[in-house]
Amino acid sequence: MSVPPFRATVAELGSGLGLVSVSGELDLYVERDLRDSLAAADGLGLHTVVVDLSGASFMDSTICGILVGEAKRRRNSDGDLVLVSNGTRTSRVLEVAGIDRVIRMFPTLHAALEELLLEPAQ
Repeated sequence: MSVPPFRATVAELGSGLGLVSVSGELDLYVERDLRDSLAAADGLGLHTVVVDLSGASFMDSTICGILVGEAKRRRNSDGDLVLVSNGTRTSRVLEVAGIDRVIRMFPTLHAALEELLLEPAQ
């Protein structure tokens, strides 16, 4: 069985909202690629970034650290980072690491967009 390659897509959704969709194995070997994807979203000047982990087949502590660091950095700049993890293996990793208590998480991309797009602008 082959390992799916890491892929990331960055998109601007309007209303200051961005999306970084990732798939494949999220580990130390893709740290730079993930950081580059988050920086690309940052470069678009977006207030809130949704990181969709639905397509991830694996996630390690390196990625957890990157996500927590990015969430803190965004909060310090009056921004926000939220996660989508739809019951995949990543959900369990995020729960065990306690990340679900410090970063807002949604079960689906639809649920995230519905709430974020209906929130009053800051």
